[in-house]
Amino acid sequence: MKNILGSLLILAFSVHVNAQDNEKKWQPYAELNFTTIPTINTSGTDTIFQNTLSITPSIGIRNQNGFGVVYAPSFITGGQNSGIFMHTVTVGFEQYDKKKFDFIADYNHSFFTGNTSIPFTPISNEIILGATYKKLWLMPKLYTSLGFGTNKEVSPSSTAYDIYFAAGVSHSFGWENDNLSFNITPSVILNAGTNEYFSFLGLSKYISHNKKFNKIVKNYHGKNNRGNPNSQPGNTSTAQHLSISNLELNLESSLEMGSFTLRPSGSLFFPTSSSGSGIDGYWELTVAYNF
Repeated sequence: MKNILGSLLILAFSVHVNAQDNEKKWQPYAELNFTTIPTINTSGTDTIFQNTLSITPSIGIRNQNGFGVVYAPSFITGGQNSGIFMHTVTVGFEQYDKKKFDFIADYNHSFFTGNTSIPFTPISNEIILGATYKKLWLMPKLYTSLGFGTNKEVSPSSTAYDIYFAAGVSHSFGWENDNLSFNITPSVILNAGTNEYFSFLGLSKYISHNKKFNKIVKNYHGKNNRGNPNSQPGNTSTAQHLSISNLELNLESSLEMGSFTLRPSGSLFFPTSSSGSGIDGYWELTVAYNF
């Protein structure tokens, strides 16, 4: 962990120095994200899933056109094995300062460390595309995500994938005063997905932040021959079906003070099927600094 934090500090310093030479074209930044994810806990022969605090520091750089690169290691603070469970690298375009549209086109790749406190997932890649049209009072948004990877828990190994869509409307309220600005954006979103695997995809937070995820995903069967309840034996169905998963009430906010930004957000999910998971939610808190 010390080596990782040291590397982050060196990278941050290097990016900051390089950006000073080309300050108008590139913006380096660092973030610290807090949220919860399900972890595996065992007591005797009983296995339960509990939401545990997860902390993700990240460092990135983005140019005026929206192209950027981000590196983020993720840690859990509890569970059977606390510590780092995933490294994620993101490359893509994100634009939030245009008059008509917010736009995102990103590719994410996750490197898992094999932490047995985390539910198994074969999904290690994500392509996410989306846009929000900002010229209407109720701003329509449409996002889609494709997750894919290799399921090595079966023999022979097979390709695993999940597809997600999110469509909804939002409205942004903002206030500015000197060096301080505040924004709050409520949204109503309809989420649809194949919901085949547990994953950390951006559009399926109703899975990756839910300790009852195994009542939502289709392809979770408990223990494997390693004795851990965090594996899935692969998709045994011949086809995956996209279906409406839930109605999401989301609230995002942003408080900017000079170079610092504080972004709390949260959602409530109302399932549209009798999955047995009930109403659930998640929260996130992100602290960001622009160099």
